[in-house]
Amino acid sequence: MNIKKNIIFLISFMILIIFLLPLVIMIYTSFIPQGNMTNIVKEFYLNDFEAGYMSVLKRTISPLGSTNYSLVKESPETSQSLLIESKSEKNPGIKMIGSTRDLRKMDNFNFWIKLDTSEINNGFVIFEDINGNSQRIPFLYNNQGQWEQIVISKKDLNKEQINLKYITGISIILKNEKGILDFDFLIDDIQIQNQYPTLLNYIIVWNEEMFGRYMLNSFIVSGTILISNLLFSSMVAYAFARRDFKGKNVLFAIVLITMMIPFQATTIPIFILMKNLNLLDTYFALILPQLVTPFGIFILKQYIEQLPIEIEQAAVVDGAGPFTVFFKIILPLSTPALAVMGINTFITTWNDLFMPLILTSSREMRTAQVGLALYQQLTQLQWPYLMSATTIVGLPIMIAFLIFQKQIISGITAGSVKG
Repeated sequence: MNIKKNIIFLISFMILIIFLLPLVIMIYTSFIPQGNMTNIVKEFYLNDFEAGYMSVLKRTISPLGSTNYSLVKESPETSQSLLIESKSEKNPGIKMIGSTRDLRKMDNFNFWIKLDTSEINNGFVIFEDINGNSQRIPFLYNNQGQWEQIVISKKDLNKEQINLKYITGISIILKNEKGILDFDFLIDDIQIQNQYPTLLNYIIVWNEEMFGRYMLNSFIVSGTILISNLLFSSMVAYAFARRDFKGKNVLFAIVLITMMIPFQATTIPIFILMKNLNLLDTYFALILPQLVTPFGIFILKQYIEQLPIEIEQAAVVDGAGPFTVFFKIILPLSTPALAVMGINTFITTWNDLFMPLILTSSREMRTAQVGLALYQQLTQLQWPYLMSATTIVGLPIMIAFLIFQKQIISGITAGSVKG
């Protein structure tokens, strides 16, 4: 018996791991600065001078002032470095040009330098953005005649002064304040080290891709539909469960039939109706068609019918009216069913992509799912951004389930045990 229990437990645990694996991968990838789960880019070289082709080097490295450069077989960590020869230049150095670089997730910028001239022991690195703004960061060189690694921290950069998203040039310059003639120095392994793990993916997606607005739209739409369904669906369900009126069974049958109609069949009529009412691209177009849902009416009616009618009769004898009975007795006793219906309504509305995509056209009115779908088309190769956006969109659903999981389980199991 113990062996069977252990086997069942092991199988259940493995199934749980399989189901949770995509979620773990999604969240883990969202903290990666660049790359993906199997190829995490923690650092990358702007140039390590190992290519060995001067024609390629001239397209990415520009000498500053009266300087020349060439490749030499000497390096602190690899096999080759860049030799810079100064010809009476006050501030000799090089500038990395070419592609625009995004340094927002940079932890530090570092490079190796070797200088034999003892009179020169300091320099600076200049970062230039696409708008022509620049910032100069000084550094000291203490080990004359030996290779020394210079590290420039991101904390030294002023985000208000330069735009780290669009860095077009990085210059490494020495200060030749004493006007020394004809000297040379070596530079190698110019590198960017990224923050890892990083929360910047979430910050960038939230601020720059309007996911804050998308989430607000989804909360407004889903929250309004949730509240309206909890109120109106429970009222209709109470009428079907406890009140006798002409055509009751026929009306309830119509409600059940509407559950069987595919939503694709109602899309065009809803669109035409919203267009004629001039409600397209508004919250009303997203909310009005779902103020009451047949599923909510059905599940609440079935639950209310199981409640002891004697409680209501006693309240009526004490002078309670229909609304008093409904709000003071039926709703509190129906909490498990309301939780099940509410969480189902919230999840369904939050995850709805088709109707918001059709009924809205402006970026400001997109819901989270529409924003995520369109964002996915733009960032197919930027997995950290895409996984961060997906985590942001899915987080409210996970939180809602964790908060209401007891009510959901009790609502599902209610009525399963008699006597």
